[in-house]
Amino acid sequence: MDLKYLVLMIAFATIEINVTESRQNDKRRWKNDKGVYSPYANICDIQDRASRVHCYCESVKLKSAARADCWVFNGGIAEDDPFWSNFYSQPNIEKLTFNVRADGGLTYIPAKVIVRLDRLQYLNIQYANIYSIPSFAFTNSTTLREIILPKNKIAKLERMAFAHLIMLANVSLVENQITELKRDVFYVLPNLQRLHLSKNSLSVIHEGCFKHLDNLIELDLDNNLLTVVIRENFQGLSNLISLDMRSNKLAMIGDLAFAELWSLQELFLDGNEIEFISERGFGGLTQLRKLSLADNKLSTLDDGVLEELSKLVILDLKNNRLETLQQELLQNVLDNMRGSYSVIALDGNQLTCDCRLSWIYKLRNETRSKRQRVSLDRLNCIMAEPTNNIELSRPATNKIKQTNRVVIKPVVNKNEDKAYDDIDEEFGEDRAYDEPMQDQETETEKVLEYRRKLLEIPSEQLPCPHRLIHSAESHSPPTQDEVKYFKTSSSGKIAVSWLAFLTVAVGFV
Repeated sequence: MDLKYLVLMIAFATIEINVTESRQNDKRRWKNDKGVYSPYANICDIQDRASRVHCYCESVKLKSAARADCWVFNGGIAEDDPFWSNFYSQPNIEKLTFNVRADGGLTYIPAKVIVRLDRLQYLNIQYANIYSIPSFAFTNSTTLREIILPKNKIAKLERMAFAHLIMLANVSLVENQITELKRDVFYVLPNLQRLHLSKNSLSVIHEGCFKHLDNLIELDLDNNLLTVVIRENFQGLSNLISLDMRSNKLAMIGDLAFAELWSLQELFLDGNEIEFISERGFGGLTQLRKLSLADNKLSTLDDGVLEELSKLVILDLKNNRLETLQQELLQNVLDNMRGSYSVIALDGNQLTCDCRLSWIYKLRNETRSKRQRVSLDRLNCIMAEPTNNIELSRPATNKIKQTNRVVIKPVVNKNEDKAYDDIDEEFGEDRAYDEPMQDQETETEKVLEYRRKLLEIPSEQLPCPHRLIHSAESHSPPTQDEVKYFKTSSSGKIAVSWLAFLTVAVGFV
């Protein structure tokens, strides 16, 4: 009798335990379309505070969320953790973001999530510790359109890291630690249009690393450590429209460096260390409309540098070391610069006020571009004359005495700022009117040197450099600038007469 009673008590206890466990499990389960319970929790309604992943969705109703913003913390989560299966509860998610806390420790691309979301189009992971992206990390998804991976400490991209993603249009790897781009990292991506790699540590781009990106239109390599650029770097990018290589370490541009970019319309090379551009450095860029070379170390440009850029309408040369910019350099594009949307920016150079800049007066009068007129109106150049030939009419407070010269700073009218807002916004203009010129040693006399607005000087009063004057000693006819210079001085008339006489004499000989 006692034995039967004992068996009965054990049976009741077993039933009670099973019922309790069943009730607890029901809280973590949901019914599918057929009313059958599934062992997965609703990813948008995680009740367990100890969970290492919490997602916030626009709807917590099962299978209704299209967007999920997830946070990873509490020490991170393993790649094979059963938790990832809970994403089956929201199979219609199209936009998924993972924000990783400092203690989150996410070190991989959660491929098991990508596999379970048949409609996923947008994936964003940020602040993780993903040091490497392995081959086929995104499981050949046929729906992904954007992959955004900023600030994840990524240093290495394995071969086929981005492969067989037929709908992928945009990849961003901004602010990581990538040092090189190998071949076949980007493979079979027929719809990729934008690739952003700015703010990494790229110093090497292997030949042909972009050769599978036939439809790429925008490539951003801004803020890296690239020192050399050659034609082979850009193989396959025949449809590229915009290339951004600002703030790298480029020192020169060699022949045909961008010749593979037949469709390129915008090229940004600002903030490098470029001192030399080969005469055919931009050879092949017949579609280029905007060329930006601001904040480099250019002191001169060969006459043929722009020869093949027949469609160029915007040329930014701000903050270089140019002493002049002769008309011959711009001969092929000068007509374009008269259009409504054109501009040449030359502020921040060391332009000398002489007859080599006389073409600017004509351009200022003929251009239909407001930005062009504003840019030229504000253009300063450097006047240099012996002190005994020039009277100082400016207040003494505007003089800065230096070793062998006196530098006069122009008085800037603050009311001009509004008129320059549009050009400042376009080119990120930084004014440097108040910066004194650097000292230059002179042994014979003190030199008065100061900046003036070029267009405030009558064009007929622009002096000509001695080398242009002395070129009259050759038997070639004088240039228009030389004739203009000679006609503006009393001695010039005599020089012109002698030049005519010499020309006739040589003809008789």
